Amino acid sequence: MARVVCVFQPTWNTLFGIILIIGLCCYSVLALLHQSLTTTLKPWPAQVLRRIVEVNENPEVHGLIVQLPLDSINPMDTEKVTNAVAPEKDVDGLTSINAGKLSRGDLQDCFIPCTPKGCMKLISQTDQRISLHAVASVNFFSDTAIAHSFTPKTIGRLAREVGLFSEEVEHYGTTRAKVRLEALNRLKTQPDGKYLVVTGITPTPLGEGTTTTTLGLAQALGAHLHVNSFACVRQPSQGSNFGVKGGAVGGGYSQVIPMEEVSLHLTSDTQAVMAASSLVVDTINARVLSESTQSDKVIKNNIIFLSGSVASEMMAVLALSTSLGDMTRRLARMVVAYSRKGKPVTTEDLGISGVLATLMRDAVKPSLMQTMEGTPVFVHTCPLSDIAQGNSSILADQIALKLVGPEGFVVTEAEGGAELGMEKFFDIKCRSSGLHPDVVVMVATVHGLKIHGGGPALVCLSNVCLQNLTLLENGCSHLKRQLENARAFGLPVIVAINTFSTDTDAELGLVCEQAKLAGALEAVPCSHWAEGGAGAVALGQAVQRAAEIPHQMNFLYDLEMPIDDKIRAIAKSMYGAGDVELLPQAQQKVALFSKQGLGNLPICMAKTHLSLSHDPERKGVPTGFTLPIRDIHANLGAGFLYPLVGTVSTGAVTHL
Repeated sequence: MARVVCVFQPTWNTLFGIILIIGLCCYSVLALLHQSLTTTLKPWPAQVLRRIVEVNENPEVHGLIVQLPLDSINPMDTEKVTNAVAPEKDVDGLTSINAGKLSRGDLQDCFIPCTPKGCMKLISQTDQRISLHAVASVNFFSDTAIAHSFTPKTIGRLAREVGLFSEEVEHYGTTRAKVRLEALNRLKTQPDGKYLVVTGITPTPLGEGTTTTTLGLAQALGAHLHVNSFACVRQPSQGSNFGVKGGAVGGGYSQVIPMEEVSLHLTSDTQAVMAASSLVVDTINARVLSESTQSDKVIKNNIIFLSGSVASEMMAVLALSTSLGDMTRRLARMVVAYSRKGKPVTTEDLGISGVLATLMRDAVKPSLMQTMEGTPVFVHTCPLSDIAQGNSSILADQIALKLVGPEGFVVTEAEGGAELGMEKFFDIKCRSSGLHPDVVVMVATVHGLKIHGGGPALVCLSNVCLQNLTLLENGCSHLKRQLENARAFGLPVIVAINTFSTDTDAELGLVCEQAKLAGALEAVPCSHWAEGGAGAVALGQAVQRAAEIPHQMNFLYDLEMPIDDKIRAIAKSMYGAGDVELLPQAQQKVALFSKQGLGNLPICMAKTHLSLSHDPERKGVPTGFTLPIRDIHANLGAGFLYPLVGTVSTGAVTHL
């Protein structure tokens, strides 16, 4: 019998394989043991989720609390576990759905967490009146925190969604862009959409929220009523009020994001205007220095001085231009100085009009951004309503109207009260653009009307925040006056009541009643600050109904009227003045401008935005006063005359 002998000679590879096999066997045994132990002692995540589902489906159980932190030797996804709880049984309010509702103040069909509910119970036992809506609407989060909780779409995606081609968009990072004017040429045969202008009562220290309402309404139309919508707003000023209005355009859940970009340099339009303004000043200084070395005769005839605020007029020019060529022509005819003989000196005379147009060639393009709900926004130009026209740019409105199409809506803002920004919107901006709005939205607040009714102007630590129907009814006379101003232009008017947590149902009902008696088509309370577009859906529906009403837009005055008659028409019709007093210098300017052929220009009143009158301390409805006009200047680039009312200043005339 043959015997085979196998000689086994181990190698390092063989030993490693044996060790690996033994290890795997041991691991399998330990895993089985571990599973047995944890099944007995601690549930697996899948078992926890199954148990939550069982409780969700059990009609005998009305609420469920997941005790945090989750105590398990197994890794568990806390968010997944808490979100597995049915929202209607979520006692702690930890699910994403309920947390979102609580942050917006929507407490209709969700549990109120025990801690705030306990606080409310304690407060209800005191003498202080409070409601669930009031508690939920308190500003627990700053505008900054709210803005940072949203991630914007990339600007490329947004541009594609609104119908822009890639070659029509100039990117500034990932969340903002300039839109080239070639887009307007491509879309020139596209019918315009509906055109809405948002104005308001005369502003008070607490703020009325015209910008927030503009954005909230655009969100309601686009994200909730599913029609194409676009908002057009001004860029925040970085002047003496920088930071006072808040960190961005709008506020709460109705603002433009990213807020830092829109509030700071954006796409450098303001910097371009300031650079162009500085060039004018430097050129005049150089001219004066050059002529100071010439003969006395030349100096006597030609030395010049700066005229008014160049930067303000350049921003007005930017906002009123309808093309790059139009802007270039407007800049060329700007009068920036006068000779000692009184001859006007333009930028064309100084030989710098082409350079100014070059400095501002990118600033003429609207800047595209978005709201917190992804609604597109043009943020473009910032002329002030007290010394200029106070509206966003014509080009932004024109492009937006083409992009939304005939069934869409463009919501644009007129800064300040209706007697100021809205009047200039119609009589100056609409004359330049040729666009006629379909609806006026008038923004009012309960606290603002109380101030106009004689209440204190300090923030909510006074009686202005307590229910006072008498004070409010007195203040509604101011709303009536502003509604008359809006209706003078022949359009349907919707009142948007921008609600605050301190407003009561009785107060809101009173404002709605008074607004309708004063001629408003509808009056709608809105909560877009706390709820975003969802809080302005009723306003959006009211606007849709109003836009279908046949209408004919009117201007307040004919351009052929004499200068002083146009001033008087504005003062009496919009401000409630008894008469106008033209001081001697203003009378001289009326005669001069009429002689120069400038009498057919529109009027841009330089007046305080804090009162219907020339006195910022006079709230409510001042009547019978005499409006003093101390001087009149000509902004030939912007294309209007601006009378100086009372003590308002646009920048002193400086002798050089």
